[in-house]
Amino acid sequence: MPNQAVLLRVAPLLFVSLWSTGFIAARYSMHNADPFVFLCLRFSITALALVPILLIVGAALPRRIWSFRHDMVTGVLVHCGYLGYLFWPIKNGVPTGIVAIIIGVQPILTMTLATLYIGEHLDSRKLAGLVIGFVGISVVIIGKYGIGLGLNGGLDPLDLLMCLVSLFSMATGVFYQKKFCDQSQLLPGTLMQYVAGSLATAGFALLYGETWAIDWTPTFALALTWQVLGLSLGAVLLLMYIIRNGEAGRISSMFYLVPPLVVIEAHFLFGETLGLLSIGGMLVCLVGVLIVSRSARTVKA
Repeated sequence: MPNQAVLLRVAPLLFVSLWSTGFIAARYSMHNADPFVFLCLRFSITALALVPILLIVGAALPRRIWSFRHDMVTGVLVHCGYLGYLFWPIKNGVPTGIVAIIIGVQPILTMTLATLYIGEHLDSRKLAGLVIGFVGISVVIIGKYGIGLGLNGGLDPLDLLMCLVSLFSMATGVFYQKKFCDQSQLLPGTLMQYVAGSLATAGFALLYGETWAIDWTPTFALALTWQVLGLSLGAVLLLMYIIRNGEAGRISSMFYLVPPLVVIEAHFLFGETLGLLSIGGMLVCLVGVLIVSRSARTVKA
């Protein structure tokens, strides 16, 4: 259908634009609550907000949990594993540049999994696009933080492990969603993702001994509201829609555009510098994403 084709073209750009704001919102809320406690609060509110939305649109509420087991696994991977272990090292003082470069491997890893287990086509052109995108994201971050990436004294092994858990959680989550959740209804499936995400983040909060005390301020409340409405509802529903209607590898390549957008947003909101090297890296990222996208369309044609 023409309308769906237009939506599929616009949705990825809209998704990365929304998703990038999560890093900015996290900056406003990270010091008001521990990572998994904050995410548990965010996912619980999102799950509650989805219930009346399902009723309004006439979608059936989930009744048999077993029918949504795959959606719940995706929820644990994407929402708890990826975000929880992304926020932790940043809060521990690891420069976002280090975290971004580690997470930047995710599209390549997802493409590998999709090729091996879903049978998605991987040609030299698509692989070149993924590699170019990773080079671009590295240039953006180095242009922002310098060749040392702002890291003094080395990277703590535990923080590195958390970054790797975040990386594998997102890569596996996108692959798992594409392989096992294509037949799930979008809204009920997303609701069960957040139910699972809430339970998992609560469990990790208890495991790590996080405090459940939250410092409620107007800025924190505004950041939380945006992360629920703009990210957990808007961006994630877009992501689930895109995954169901596109290739996992092409979808993952869109994540290359997130760090450049974060750099631009931080430049205007916080006055952080935006050098020529970072601008050049953004253009390289865009080239990589375009190569992967065009390769995927060529295969479909």
